[in-house]
Amino acid sequence: MKKPLYAALFLLGLFLFISPVLQADEAVETTVDDYDIIYFYEPLCSDCQTVEQSGVLEQLETEGYDLLQVNVDESDMEAVTLFTSFLTTYDTDESYPIVFAGEDVYAGANTIIQAVENGEIQASSHADFLEIQEPLTLEGWSGFFTVLVAGLLDGINPCAIGMLLMFVSMIGFLKSKRLMVLVSTAYISGVLLTYFAVGFGILQFLGSAFMQSVLVDIGHILYIIFGVLAFLLFLITFYDFIVTKRSQYAKVKNQLPSKIRQFNQRVMKRMTAVLQDENPSLKRKINIFLIPFFIGIVIGVTEAACTGQIYFFVLVGLNTVNPTLGIIYLIIFNLLFALPLFVIAFTAIRIKNVTAIANFVNARLPLIKILTALFFLGMAIFFFVYALL
Repeated sequence: MKKPLYAALFLLGLFLFISPVLQADEAVETTVDDYDIIYFYEPLCSDCQTVEQSGVLEQLETEGYDLLQVNVDESDMEAVTLFTSFLTTYDTDESYPIVFAGEDVYAGANTIIQAVENGEIQASSHADFLEIQEPLTLEGWSGFFTVLVAGLLDGINPCAIGMLLMFVSMIGFLKSKRLMVLVSTAYISGVLLTYFAVGFGILQFLGSAFMQSVLVDIGHILYIIFGVLAFLLFLITFYDFIVTKRSQYAKVKNQLPSKIRQFNQRVMKRMTAVLQDENPSLKRKINIFLIPFFIGIVIGVTEAACTGQIYFFVLVGLNTVNPTLGIIYLIIFNLLFALPLFVIAFTAIRIKNVTAIANFVNARLPLIKILTALFFLGMAIFFFVYALL
């Protein structure tokens, strides 16, 4: 009874933690109607510098126009999202420097300077902006539950569970259950830390000024490519659902390559052999934690070819939210990814029967596959809609 209670308390705590963040995030809206003119720029852009040095921006403010200047190069997803929304609404692929006034668009340094000097922008600003089309994002409760489900799906991925059960079987020589729990915790912590570090690095790269400029220029094309990849994974995983439903496990396509599985097995065998030394020295006590932790790091990297598919699409989706919320979502995903692994490891240690756990997972493999396939289909739809808006 205690384990379900702990899991329920964990999810409740997570819910209470994220709730204020999501409510605050949904409340943050940029009200463009409070301004007459919107100017998007990037500080290192030479044309943007020309506009700034010309003095036309100061002229607009001096004449009493409310001018909103938005720096698209700030690692502020809200600014990038606003910029994308205007480009989509006004059906233009122009880049900065660019001015939106009323129903008109003015792009390029010379165009903006001349339009201010001859009063065109001022005249356009008396009309209302077009109704801004907000782009699809993973913000809000829908995004939260998407990340929640994705983390759990990745945690029950057969690749991750298979490597975990292999590791638990190899430490079966340990006499103390408490010691086995410690060793398994160290292993899963190594996988978790690696997973988080990789995800954090990719998220930072996607949020960099370079990638944001790329997404502004060819974002629609990239998101269509992501949608196609997600749809292909849906087809492959749906095929896996069909063959596992027929118990034809040898035909499963989406799994860890055999060479990587063999490499992981060799790593585990060599390193767990060191733990068999029963000499109660300080070195052994340190190894009891460090060696499983290092094994977890290696496995976290090598099994990414199988488990990283869901992770990748979640990370690309997180690029549509603001950076702070993106990091929170990243933490949530990794916690939910690790939760099934901890439950499975502790259950296997408690009942001392890895085979029973493996059989239990295999019996539910079709369900895991169909849920994963539906996730990939959902992400494909998300990317296609995001690209076409």
